[in-house]
Amino acid sequence: MKRVLCVIAGTCGLLGWASADEIGMKNVLSVWNSRQADWESAFKIAETDAKRAELLKSQPDAVSAARDLWRQVGRDLSKPYALPAIVWFLDHPQALEKAFPNGDAARKIVLNCLNALENNMVMEKGAGQAAHALSNSRDLRCRTILEKIKDLNQFPEDQGLASLGLAMVMKESSGMQQDDSRLVAARGRLLKDAIIKCYDAKFGPVPVQDLVKEELYEILNLNIGQTGPKIKLPSSATGTWVEIPSGDKPVLLVFWDPRDAMSVKFLEKAASLRKEFPGMTVMPIAPVSEEGVKKALLNLNLDIPSLVDAQAVAFKDYRVAHTPRVYLLDPKGKILMRGTPDMLFDANLYAAMNKFGEKADEKAPQAPPAAPAVVIPERINSPDTRVPASRPLPASRQPVRPAAPAAPPVSAPPLRPIPE
Repeated sequence: MKRVLCVIAGTCGLLGWASADEIGMKNVLSVWNSRQADWESAFKIAETDAKRAELLKSQPDAVSAARDLWRQVGRDLSKPYALPAIVWFLDHPQALEKAFPNGDAARKIVLNCLNALENNMVMEKGAGQAAHALSNSRDLRCRTILEKIKDLNQFPEDQGLASLGLAMVMKESSGMQQDDSRLVAARGRLLKDAIIKCYDAKFGPVPVQDLVKEELYEILNLNIGQTGPKIKLPSSATGTWVEIPSGDKPVLLVFWDPRDAMSVKFLEKAASLRKEFPGMTVMPIAPVSEEGVKKALLNLNLDIPSLVDAQAVAFKDYRVAHTPRVYLLDPKGKILMRGTPDMLFDANLYAAMNKFGEKADEKAPQAPPAAPAVVIPERINSPDTRVPASRPLPASRQPVRPAAPAAPPVSAPPLRPIPE
């Protein structure tokens, strides 16, 4: 009987028939993708916030999908047909944790998926679909898998998705770690590779072309050394419109939100920097109404004007997703420092301002060299002053020098006595 089953399985493989596990996996994924697409369409066309809030409560059940999918492919993840399920598991780690809450079962499933992907599937078509999930992890192993897909996979789309994943891994999204020019250049090459090979594909839920455009915008406009977007917003103090850069001195842009406790706390620190750096302008920017800004500053007892960005125009131009966020611009708008304030903020600010001061000193006009001092002779009307230095003086006017002392007379050495 066992031999008959083996023959049947082999015949099915030769004829291209899928196994029951593969068919079940495809059915589960098909149902999930259909429900997810319908929900996304409904959310996109929702007209009111109440409707969107209602839709958020009725999202497709990923927990039941995780159980059904594991039931189909959990016996052997090393089969090539299990690649779509592996990608789904890596994209939905929270659903796995809820579906298998006992012990570390969810973690073991993720490890099994990574093992199967790294050891058996980096060269399979569709391996690049895992790049989105791998790029969300800072684990060195995930980066290694991305590099293997990029170097070993023969399908251009998978190579491009892996390149995009590596570019996202290299991105520093928080903290005060400043941009490394070599790292930025490497990210630029990876993004170029993604544009060439997978421009029309999707990186997880996001189209590759949209993500690449966003990353290139940041590299070209928001990296250190680039000229930041111009800002023109009303001031909460006077109501007049303020333009940045102003062209007179460096500006520290502090993106803050009165509704965020961390940004409010940092604003108090930023206000104190005006005394420490009198040559720098501290300019807060808040995404609320003018009344909200004034009320917040009054409650904080801060005597500092803030720009009012009720439409969040500057927040969008500078890609501020969370507060606080800082950008230090020189008088011409060139970015000297950027990031989310942390323990490195003070050190980076001092370094940037010192570097800016050194450059300003180098560009300052230098005074012409002083002329050599003129030696005034002791006797203005003496004959010596009327004789050029190149003409020798007459013998009668040559200065008389004292004679050298005479040498003692030379005498013969004494004779030796004759021995007796």
